[in-house]
Amino acid sequence: MIHSKRNYITLSIFDFLYLFTWSAAMSFFVIWLNQALNINSTNTGFLYMGMSICAMVLQPFFGYISDKFGLRKNFVYAILFILIPIGPFFIYVYAPLLVSHFWIGLLIGSIYLSLVFNAGYGVIDSYIDKVSRKCGFEYGRVRMWGSLGWAAATFIVGRAITHTPDFAFWFASASAILALIFFWLTKVDVSDVDINTSSSVSIKDVSNLIQNKQFWYLLVFGIGVSCVYEVYDQQFGNYFVSFFASKEEGNKWFGDLASVQVVGETIFLCLMPFIVNKFGAKNCLILAGFIMSFRIIGSAMPWGTVWIAAMKMLHAIEKPLIVVTIFKYISFNFNSKMASTTYLSYLFSMSLATAILSPIIGHMYEVLDYRKTYMILGVISLTFTTFALLTLKSDKNSLTKEIQKEVVL
Repeated sequence: MIHSKRNYITLSIFDFLYLFTWSAAMSFFVIWLNQALNINSTNTGFLYMGMSICAMVLQPFFGYISDKFGLRKNFVYAILFILIPIGPFFIYVYAPLLVSHFWIGLLIGSIYLSLVFNAGYGVIDSYIDKVSRKCGFEYGRVRMWGSLGWAAATFIVGRAITHTPDFAFWFASASAILALIFFWLTKVDVSDVDINTSSSVSIKDVSNLIQNKQFWYLLVFGIGVSCVYEVYDQQFGNYFVSFFASKEEGNKWFGDLASVQVVGETIFLCLMPFIVNKFGAKNCLILAGFIMSFRIIGSAMPWGTVWIAAMKMLHAIEKPLIVVTIFKYISFNFNSKMASTTYLSYLFSMSLATAILSPIIGHMYEVLDYRKTYMILGVISLTFTTFALLTLKSDKNSLTKEIQKEVVL
């Protein structure tokens, strides 16, 4: 196919750089808040709540707009241009406001970070999925390079965050500029058929989607499993660091372990398209839910540093399962021209629940402690995973009919 190999390469580098940017800015976010700005767990929960509310407002609109643009690059360009000044934003705007005027900082930061990450990445993820389907390569094979970008930034930032936290934010802006360049180098042939398909997206299509009960079952899975897991993972860094004699040592080990975990994640992302096509999207979503539940409950067990590190490493399996499977599930069960709207609505359900749960769970960490809170979250996740097992639609027949096309790269 025209430009297929070129687009695989440029989008892989682009995703590497974009997720490098995100990781440099946010992988140590909770540690930066606690150690550099002295923000407590409850206020950290409010910060995540603010980002979730803003993302929740933006995501449905972003999904619809993304489907209207289709394969045209304008919307992604807008997000990338806004992303470039992230370093100066953190250093000269966000940090001072959080210290001196917390609630103003929360508002401004939530809007900005939701635009470029929480909601913006749904647009970017969905765009890469659309290009991969048009050009005949697997989305997961691009996303694995993004995971390597996340790992690289985590490894570097973990060594600098204690002494020079601003270093991470300057790195984030530099990689955002490079991401914009490589996205510009991507050449997608947008045909008249592509334009007509995206332009035909209407409010009626949205109405039909809302009336589909499988759409609501998917949102319930997003709320009860994916969201609960994300809320659990928000402040896991502080919990992990508490197992070490000093914060500096804990930060270093957290960065190193996160890097190893993401390398494992990359390997599984490479394998995951085959696994999902073999066993079915629904089955893989359910498997991811059970692994998430096991990790949350496992983190509540008082079995020492090695055990908690092993729980961290499970992220390398469940993350690829969710990342690849959610697009497969959507493509087999919903109108393809509404793929972005469906995906960002799924993210919307997560943001809605996260906005409610983040401050509550943040307070629970202080009142109950981490282990008791993790046990509660794990039981919730397990319950919703069981519900999804009974309600989500099996795609076995669709999968056996799908023609798999792998481009030799």
